[in-house]
Amino acid sequence: MNHEPPMPGEPRAVGTPRHRAGGEDPSHTLLDSNRFREIMGHYPTGVTVVTAVDRDGAPVGLTANSVTSVSLDPPLVLVCVSEQSASLGAILASGTFAVNILGGGAAETAVRFAGMDREDRFDGIAYTVKEGGGPILEGVLAWIACGLYRTFEAGDHLILVGKVLDGAGAEGDPLLFFRSRYETLDAALTTTRRGVEGR
Repeated sequence: MNHEPPMPGEPRAVGTPRHRAGGEDPSHTLLDSNRFREIMGHYPTGVTVVTAVDRDGAPVGLTANSVTSVSLDPPLVLVCVSEQSASLGAILASGTFAVNILGGGAAETAVRFAGMDREDRFDGIAYTVKEGGGPILEGVLAWIACGLYRTFEAGDHLILVGKVLDGAGAEGDPLLFFRSRYETLDAALTTTRRGVEGR
């Protein structure tokens, strides 16, 4: 979901997984990427905007749905970011980032941070910068501020593991990404019920 053009000269992460994954036999035929995307679209996820501050103090951010908790002790979260992301360099250089969990009415924000030019994404967006983290967007459902803990290379993405330093949540329903569309929780449930009833 982070389709940003690469920025020249930005640093790349270095990470080494503890175990090398199997399935690297060249005789194995891999699933077509478009088919894989279509299949995984049936797995609804939340939607976040991952933010950081670059060397010049300017905010950067990207839409991401590959986010999950990893550990409670210490509290860790992982975010998968495309290696082509124009915001990745700022996250790696600052060593901190924030995960903004979007509410059901924030589809426009998700679209903005997925596709608009990086320099314009925060135009008209109210935010505060928490110490030890990235910008927190006003009105989000929840947020967490993270220090960069580990990085791992994984295909065309980089897995960023963050140690959670602070966070808060609010009342409301989440924004979901389901079958390549942004949905409210009620709309996604209605779509799912119709699909089940039609079988």
